[in-house]
Amino acid sequence: MQDTEADSPSANDHLLKRDVSLSMEKVNVMAIPIAFLPVVIVCAPFLLLWGSARLLGGGHELFHWYVIVPALVGGIVVHELLHGVAWAMFGKKSISTIRFGISWKTLTPFAHCSERMSARAYRWGAVMPGMTLGAIPALYGLLAGSGGWALYGMIFLIAATGDFIVLWVIRGVPAAVLVEDHPHRAGCFVYDVPSDRAQDSVAPDA
Repeated sequence: MQDTEADSPSANDHLLKRDVSLSMEKVNVMAIPIAFLPVVIVCAPFLLLWGSARLLGGGHELFHWYVIVPALVGGIVVHELLHGVAWAMFGKKSISTIRFGISWKTLTPFAHCSERMSARAYRWGAVMPGMTLGAIPALYGLLAGSGGWALYGMIFLIAATGDFIVLWVIRGVPAAVLVEDHPHRAGCFVYDVPSDRAQDSVAPDA
């Protein structure tokens, strides 16, 4: 179902639009040191719980080319699909408002929603791939002692580093505020209520 009221110009023409985003190049640079965190978070407890033999054994099975290539390609496709489906679901948007593609300048796959949604819905869409493809498989691997699943989850936690950076960039945006996914950068446009309108909307005894 499409949220037409939230996107109608007459309903939001008084809002102030500001850019809360980073360039893809900057995100890629920031992601390099941050990407080491999933390695530590997944591998350290796995080694303590199960030892190196299971982790190395899982890595040996996972990193055969006929396993890792389909897993990575399929995971990348599903990663972007999860962004789009989550935005459509939590933002109450038609799937036709979601566009998928690749930024050839930075070799970065993307999903983009062309309509506004709440910051809460936007965050759900941003976090969904990292949770589904990264955190859940990694947690299963840790609990079951599966080195393959632990490493698979680690890889897709690393792949979601850019999404986690976006969540950090928009950390100060209230959940109910309208945002619009930026078409070329990592982040979004935020639509704020002007200060005079915000004051008018507060009850005198609040």
